[in-house]
Amino acid sequence: MRKSPRDWLVPIGFILWIFFVLVTFFAIPQQKPFSEANVLALGNVLLDLLIAGWLILVGLGLGVWLLQYLMPTELALTEVVVFGTGLGLGALGLLALGLGLVGLFRPVVAYGVTLALSVIVAPDLWQFLRQLRAWRPTNLPNRLTTLYLSAIGVFALLLALLPPTDWDGLFYHLTGPKIYLQAGRIVGDFDVPHFNFPSLMEMLFVWAMLLRGDIAAKLLHTGFGLLLAGLVYIVARRLLGQKVAWPAVLILASMPMLGTLSTWAYNDLALAFYQLASLYAVINYQLSITNEQNSGIQNPKSKIQNRNWLILSGLFAGLAMGLKYTSFITPLVVVLLIVWFGFQQRQAKETLLNLTIFSLVALLIALPWYLKNWAFTGNPVYPFLSSVFGGQYWDTFRADWYASAGTGIGWRPGTLLALPWLLTLGVGDANFWDGRTGPLLLLFLPLVIWVSFSRRSLNRSSAYNLLMIYVLAHFAFWTLGVIWSASLRQSRLLLPGLVGLVPLVSWVWLNLSEFDLPQFSLSRFVNITVGLILALTAINVGLLTLQINPVPYLIGLETREQYLTRRLGAHYAAMQQINSALPQEATVVFLWEPRSYYCQRDCRPDSILDSFPHLAYQYGSAEAIAERWKETGVSHVLIYRTGLEIMLKEKPTTIDMNTLSMLEHNYLKQLFDVAGAYQVYELEAESR
Repeated sequence: MRKSPRDWLVPIGFILWIFFVLVTFFAIPQQKPFSEANVLALGNVLLDLLIAGWLILVGLGLGVWLLQYLMPTELALTEVVVFGTGLGLGALGLLALGLGLVGLFRPVVAYGVTLALSVIVAPDLWQFLRQLRAWRPTNLPNRLTTLYLSAIGVFALLLALLPPTDWDGLFYHLTGPKIYLQAGRIVGDFDVPHFNFPSLMEMLFVWAMLLRGDIAAKLLHTGFGLLLAGLVYIVARRLLGQKVAWPAVLILASMPMLGTLSTWAYNDLALAFYQLASLYAVINYQLSITNEQNSGIQNPKSKIQNRNWLILSGLFAGLAMGLKYTSFITPLVVVLLIVWFGFQQRQAKETLLNLTIFSLVALLIALPWYLKNWAFTGNPVYPFLSSVFGGQYWDTFRADWYASAGTGIGWRPGTLLALPWLLTLGVGDANFWDGRTGPLLLLFLPLVIWVSFSRRSLNRSSAYNLLMIYVLAHFAFWTLGVIWSASLRQSRLLLPGLVGLVPLVSWVWLNLSEFDLPQFSLSRFVNITVGLILALTAINVGLLTLQINPVPYLIGLETREQYLTRRLGAHYAAMQQINSALPQEATVVFLWEPRSYYCQRDCRPDSILDSFPHLAYQYGSAEAIAERWKETGVSHVLIYRTGLEIMLKEKPTTIDMNTLSMLEHNYLKQLFDVAGAYQVYELEAESR
């Protein structure tokens, strides 16, 4: 039956009535389901994720393009994703270095270059994504593994989306990029030695901050956490067996330090990724040669393809050397392995050529950071080896202070033997929260050592032995540092070695049935224990996440300022008061406080907590120190009392309290005090 126009009146009228009721109902502020602040907060979260994801996707595209020429047929899709993204992000970091050196740190340049790169890599990336879409994984995790990894991942992501509060991020990982962005270029006239460390990760932070901000920058380090998990999976699966892969990822995720670091603007996860990737590539080089020899088929093209693994190893080693000076241990291990492989094959010329290829590639990739340091400070490895190269703002006093030589544990056999246990407990660790390894590595360590050196090999492969050599090299280097200096007693600095240990622990775990007895199943008992440890770890991480309480900020119930005040307390309040109370042209010297990221004046942090002792050493009196400050344009001084109290406990003889008291009494006028922790003074023109 055909409807007349009059029949439409009821439906249309009722729809209009629905709109009228809803609009008038939700127009009342008390009845709005959400506010503009909620929408804005969720939009900010989405933008941070999108910008970080965009950069990671561009990195993948660059890596896919590079791997097509370097290793067109050798890699599986998962390897292309993991290695390609790592290579591409490394290329972006080097590109950012170039842009910064020529003064192109501008948002318009960053957007233009990122868009141009997106267009360039789009065809290769699109073709690869189509292959990835058609890919059907053959080794899926079980439900419990998926649940555990998802929970740990969600907890980490929630915290990674918060404004930065991590110590080293506020000290130099983000502060250096902030200063460069203010200047529009990389500048070097700052008395913060950490700004002249190899800075690949900081350049990626710069890129993200140009496009969006510091939270997007943090998310890039979170991305390296995912890449590291993928790499551990690949290493375990290809070198030790398919069944070892997901247990290895579980063990990695059970390390609380991994989740913590993935939420901070640090560089440790990228360092561990590039170092393990370099080792993996050189092991694959040797396995490719061995497989070819066993097959008896000699193919001229295969020699070139095998050497491409060496080039890939060199690329990753060079990128690692662009992150931390301590990364040299991996190139050293790779060089020794290449020599050992050559000794086994009795091919001296081939070995020399292989060493040349690897070394040249690694050095060429790492060289820009060391040349930049040389140009800016006169020392390619600033501030180290200052007795050889010298260096801006550096002398023997600061070198000795920074090294803290003789403050380590020394050569006490009992303490050295107990180091793995002490490391796990965090006893004596310089930084507890970012050094928690969890109990699983220590739990399996005796068996890993026994299997590695026992005649009962359990059919372990040569790759197992090579991974063990890598782990032992890192542990030996870290132990020497702990023996020498208390400041190096940080579990975080051992992370590359611990990550290399993870596949070995997984392999031993999967082979525990070899030790089962008719009367007792060791493997079943250990499985129950591991399950309990994982459950307790997940609960602990969840409770810590609830304690930080990220949800109010993420959904707009808490502003950025409110969150930072809640988390940083007096520190953020002091920075805010400096920003509001001091004139724009103020220059503020910090004493015993290295964090200056949230200071919006010309703030000069106490980077290695030696500013006052160094001044007292150089000038000897309060009057001379005050004159020196005036000569260098200092107008205000911040004293972090809590930091001073800690130093008085740890190094009481290094602080001349009489000189400090005279300085405060005669040359400093207190402007304000924040919670008794921070005092800000004005430097007076004349002595009182």
